[in-house]
Parts: sequence; structure tokens; C-alpha cells
Amino acid sequence: MIISKYTALPLGQLLIYIDSVIVLLGLLVFQDWKMPLYSWIEIFVVGKVIDITLQGVSYDKSVFIISKQYELIRNKIINDLERGGTYIPGKGMFNQSEKTIIFTVLNRRELAILQEYIHEIDDKAFVIVTDANEILGEGFKSLGEKLSD
Repeated sequence: MIISKYTALPLGQLLIYIDSVIVLLGLLVFQDWKMPLYSWIEIFVVGKVIDITLQGVSYDKSVFIISKQYELIRNKIINDLERGGTYIPGKGMFNQSEKTIIFTVLNRRELAILQEYIHEIDDKAFVIVTDANEILGEGFKSLGEKLSD
């Protein structure tokens, strides 16, 4: 926990690193791969469970959407889901065509609604969804709240 405080690494991840070094040393000393392999699997699972317990499971998703129907998608995000977003100008690598990319952050329920809508209006849209571990700002936890925790 002391090392985690000064390195800003999550506690579970740090546990995985330190315990992995110890297991690798055991492998070198005892020359048996079975026990270190099982130990490392257990260490990995415990480390991930610790991080999930301390940080919580992420229900929010960050979404990048590339579609010719970006105005309709924008209206859905703003009017129906009552969320914001950002347009990012882009250029296609294959044919050099200009693109408008939408970046927004949604919860899982909102994401399901948006994905269904996008499929209805543009089944060729390109959508990237990633977990958002921490979201600070309007509509979410403020930076001030984060710093006071």
C-alpha cells in the first residue's frame, strides 16, 4: 500500500507485479513450472478482484461514432438521451474522405438505446465503445468532489 501511494499504480496491479516477481524467483530456485503457473493465475485473479472492489465496476462507456448520419445521431444524443458530446473532424485513411466523428460518454442503458437507433438509421456506422474508468465534469462527478474524496 505504501508503494501504491507513491507510484499511483492501483493496489491490485501492484500486488500482481510484486507477487509475480516472487513467483518467478520461486521458479528459478525450484525449477518446477506447475506451482508458479497456478500461483500466478491465483495472483492475477486476486489482483483484479482487489482493483474492482476498490475502484468499482465501470458502468459508464465512452463512445466514438463515425457515420454519415451524424446530425441525426447528434439529435438523439442531445434531445432523447440528454447528454452532450464533441464533434471531432477526421479524414478517412482509405479514400481520404472527410468524416465527422462523435465522441460522447453514456451509461450502459443509454448506450443500448443509442446503438439500436444507430442500427436503424445507418447500419454501416462505425462505433467504438470502451469502458470509462473515471468521468469528471458536467453531468458526472465534479473535479472538486474527486479531489475532496
